[in-house]
Amino acid sequence: MKILVWDIPTRLFHWLFAGTFVLAWLTSDSDNWLNVHVFAGYLMLGLLAFRLIWGFAGGRYARFSSFIYNWKEGISYLFQVLTGTARRHVGHNPAGSWAVYLLLTLGLLSGVSGLITLGGQEGQGPLAAWVPYWAGEAFKEAHEALASVMLGVVGLHLAGVALESWRHRENLPRAMVTGYKEGAPEAATPSRRLFSALLLLLAIGAGAVWYFSGTPVSGGEHDASHKISRSIDPRETPLRITATPYWQGKHHDISAAVWKRPQVGSRANCVACHQDAEQGVFVPARLPRA
Repeated sequence: MKILVWDIPTRLFHWLFAGTFVLAWLTSDSDNWLNVHVFAGYLMLGLLAFRLIWGFAGGRYARFSSFIYNWKEGISYLFQVLTGTARRHVGHNPAGSWAVYLLLTLGLLSGVSGLITLGGQEGQGPLAAWVPYWAGEAFKEAHEALASVMLGVVGLHLAGVALESWRHRENLPRAMVTGYKEGAPEAATPSRRLFSALLLLLAIGAGAVWYFSGTPVSGGEHDASHKISRSIDPRETPLRITATPYWQGKHHDISAAVWKRPQVGSRANCVACHQDAEQGVFVPARLPRA
């Protein structure tokens, strides 16, 4: 018979966490989308804080105590799935539990490294006053590496879900949407936890309104001189802005052919791409057409 396995807050977290990661990944390469990227990072950290609480206060199968398996059990279960001998689990199976642990850990590390990068490189966010530019630069590399590893774990997780759905003739993604799976009545989760789900959505909505109603996070469009000066080693005196770490970091992906265009001419011609550069306001760049 159909029984309730996943309560509503657990399902909300699952899909919001996945959507937040996708949003953060898609907005990671453009300063024009930095404001959205940072919001996705804040939301991910907020969701992780909720999941930590829900791991102790949530429904039967949302609690960490329901899926405590060591790494040997996880690997053994993977081989059992491949050979078709794996036992069906109503909640998280041993391999799936390790996917949860990894994704939560990687999400936390990605979010924290993103905050350090934001504070060091852009001089914005809650850590701006404590993080030097060089630290932001170093953690940017870590942030990108963690996101790539997380993407790999997501891919493995999706492959595992597809394989187990096929082995057990059970649509696991649909179960995470509806909350219901086949099982004995005594194995059911007792409550959908609707009120907790509403509180979660209310908190997310309030956070979004607060964030987007404030000063938008910018990726170099404003206060460029401050950010450039933060990036300069006190022991050095660059002769050109284009020699500073901040400028180079923001322009590293522009091909040499762009600088050779007649409308640009050189790296020092800021107004070719930033129309308000002479007023000290660096609007999002628009590269001249060839």
